[in-house]
Amino acid sequence: DGIDAAHKAALLAGLAYGFYVPFSDVYVEGIRDISPLDMSFAEKLGYTIKLLATIRPHDEKRVEVRIHPSLVARDHVLATINGVFNAVQVVGDVVGPTLFYGRGAGADPTASAVLADVIEAAQHVAVGQCGPFFAFGNDSGSVVPMDEVCLPFYARLTVSNRPGVLAQVAQIFGKHQIGISSVFQPEDHDGQTVPLVLLLDKAKEADLQSAIQEIKELDVVDGPCQVIRVEDLS
Repeated sequence: DGIDAAHKAALLAGLAYGFYVPFSDVYVEGIRDISPLDMSFAEKLGYTIKLLATIRPHDEKRVEVRIHPSLVARDHVLATINGVFNAVQVVGDVVGPTLFYGRGAGADPTASAVLADVIEAAQHVAVGQCGPFFAFGNDSGSVVPMDEVCLPFYARLTVSNRPGVLAQVAQIFGKHQIGISSVFQPEDHDGQTVPLVLLLDKAKEADLQSAIQEIKELDVVDGPCQVIRVEDLS
């Protein structure tokens, strides 16, 4: 459910941007509702699905801190992180992207991290130091509400297998100023309903959610709409 990653993101955001980030301000969404069908469609579109914790400056005083499944381009290094391995990509204004990679779970990695902290604390006691001190001095910083975040989106709908369906869906997205960059409808699905997959242009989260609510009410839409955000890591 992304809770562990969210705690880490709140701490990293505070260290990077110099203000305290309340956990309650962090948007958290886990991978519980990701289906093998979406994983398959994402692969066909050139992506893989990863649970990302993203910390990104929004303007001079506000930062996005969000955890959710994301479509990541298959040729990006973060797309290759699997199993118990974790990775942190940091993009500096001068140094550019740097990557920290290693085991993030398991008995030995956890024991190693805990013992390292104990040894460091003992060393500070031995020399009479209090250890590292992190000052969150920027009281004016804040976290951007998720409704204001702009991202591209992947949307999968289950729709009636008849002409005119795409036009109805596209009309609602257009009403909310959301462009459609590509449409994918697998040809091997027969029956009264078929999956309709769309890649949407960058849009504000609030506008996307409003459009999806309208689309769900269409007679030609059957069942829930799956929406996954697309993260541009270039």
